[in-house]
Amino acid sequence: MPPRRFRPAPEVVLPTIVAILLGVFWLGVLVTVGFTAWRLLANLKSLLRSVAELNERLAPTLEELADKGQEAAELTARLQERQVGRKGPAARRGRRR
Repeated sequence: MPPRRFRPAPEVVLPTIVAILLGVFWLGVLVTVGFTAWRLLANLKSLLRSVAELNERLAPTLEELADKGQEAAELTARLQERQVGRKGPAARRGRRR
């Protein structure tokens, strides 16, 4: 029997193309994720800046409202003291009858 010669395997092109396409696909995924993260951070920075500006604009108004709330609480306390003062003698008179 004559010795057998092995033929070299034919070149397979399809897996190379598939590998290239998969590489391009995952590169696109990586770029998309990177871009999304970059925009997310930029939007968070912008949001933080906007909240800080809003806080600066609202701080005086909030302090004013807090002062008015404190004045209203003091006025309510004085009115309640007056009502207790007025009801005290009337309640005593009602008991004597």
